[in-house]
Amino acid sequence: MLLSLYLVSALPLESRLNKRSCSKTYKVVKGDTCYKIWNKYGLSESKLKNLNSGLSCSNLKTGTTLCVAGSSSSGSSSGSSSCKTTHTVKSGETCYKIWKQYGLSESQLRNLNSGLSCSSLKAGTKLCVAGGSSSGSNSGSSSGSSSGSSSGSCKTQYTVQSGDSCYKIWSKYSLSESSFKQMNSGINCSKLHKGDKVCVKTSSSSSGSSTSTSTNSHSSSSFTWYKECVHSKNYAITFDDGVYDYDNELLDLLKKKGVKATFFINGNNMSDIKSSSVRKTIKRMYDEGHNVLSHTWSHADLTHLSKSSTRSELKKLEDEIYSIIGKRPKSIRPPYGSNNSNTVDHLKYYGYSYGILWHVDTEDWKHKGDADQSINRISKGLKTSDRPIILNHSYFDKIKKDKLLKMIEKELDYLNGKGLKGVNMETCIGHNVYRSSGEGFPN
Repeated sequence: MLLSLYLVSALPLESRLNKRSCSKTYKVVKGDTCYKIWNKYGLSESKLKNLNSGLSCSNLKTGTTLCVAGSSSSGSSSGSSSCKTTHTVKSGETCYKIWKQYGLSESQLRNLNSGLSCSSLKAGTKLCVAGGSSSGSNSGSSSGSSSGSSSGSCKTQYTVQSGDSCYKIWSKYSLSESSFKQMNSGINCSKLHKGDKVCVKTSSSSSGSSTSTSTNSHSSSSFTWYKECVHSKNYAITFDDGVYDYDNELLDLLKKKGVKATFFINGNNMSDIKSSSVRKTIKRMYDEGHNVLSHTWSHADLTHLSKSSTRSELKKLEDEIYSIIGKRPKSIRPPYGSNNSNTVDHLKYYGYSYGILWHVDTEDWKHKGDADQSINRISKGLKTSDRPIILNHSYFDKIKKDKLLKMIEKELDYLNGKGLKGVNMETCIGHNVYRSSGEGFPN
């Protein structure tokens, strides 16, 4: 059997496709990405990968033949022969509204409806919203105590140690945030105590994969603002308004100092995210352990935008980030820190869970990179918090590379000298700052 598995995995992707029941194929052309292809054919990430066993999106080669529709796919309604519950599409409905209504994720809805095209959803179409074994529930509430599993079938428990966070635990066991919270219904990650027992594997868990389709990652049930990290002695240094000319030198400095940071980037502000050099820098940020999160497409004040304009500002940037690092942010720093109740409602509707503000504003833009003034502001901030989120900028008017690097180096040396550790935003707030794998932007 092992030999058989080896031989199958050693076959070229095309050879494995020919043995499948594929009704439509696509030949990869120069410049294609998996993201572009599954969007083109109305698929989800998981659906494309299910149709193409062994597909490596990071090594997609021109000329490769991919399956983009199974033999049972008709492009219309339910693709499941064991559908328990159907939904008839009403005028004006979107896939997002439907999967949210039934507590599904995007990938769950698409898996239940093979060939579903959300971009051409027609009134009267019948969609499957619950398979024969599907309960349709959407657990994973984060309210209440952190006392163990919501399921009676927990196979492996973990005892919380001093300094643990939910993020550390689910990362340790290769879980997604949503699957961890589903295993531990009612867990409150902000009140995790040493000695608490949490479930990290249920009897139905197979491989502990970090990909989860059990919870709707677009849930708009909560939105949290953060100005500080959750654990003392952590700090999060952040850079707004990039990508800019000196970000690679900043990355060199961060690597030298052993500090992880967070970059809140724009798509079309100080640089064009579609340029190859900018994309290379973003990929480097992510690959070196920093978080790359949303600062909107054009640095627009969200309090002045309609819901549809907000969608455009979020989605255009998110799609580009995804095409570069394979992750979609669900965390944002609104430009200028500007927000109101409408802003929060819009962000929640489009699947954002975390808004990142700051405890310390270095005002680097105001004093044009004067290191002493930045240190003075940080010093004042540390009097009221030993876990601050700190605001800096990749760009400000009259910025000079040497002055910028000198200022940031002095900031890092000062903070590290106080016994603080520089962490990325995911570690800072103790939450996954990206959407779950396979989840797209709401329609």
